[in-house]
Amino acid sequence: MTQPRSAPMPAVLRTGRPPRHAALAVRCPHCAAAVDTRCTTRSGRARTVRLDPCPARLAAHATATAVCPTCQVEPGIPCHDDGVQRPDSSPVHAQRYTEAQEDAA
Repeated sequence: MTQPRSAPMPAVLRTGRPPRHAALAVRCPHCAAAVDTRCTTRSGRARTVRLDPCPARLAAHATATAVCPTCQVEPGIPCHDDGVQRPDSSPVHAQRYTEAQEDAA
């Protein structure tokens, strides 16, 4: 009996799970989700699993893994504006998010 010709199955389809977001490699400072687990809501009622990581987790991942092209700081050091710490509303420069995504890909 001959085998049918077919292309090899991609690894993503073989596992049956979607690819993991790179930001899941750090603990979420907002909802306290552990490494490799999805973020949840912080309501007092039943916790709901979020599909996307919290913005705070994305910022923590960018800070931990990427060099900031704007303020020229190394990974692990928070962004600043001329020596002044950035506000909590935007703790990371937009270019640093881009660098973190490129490094993860």
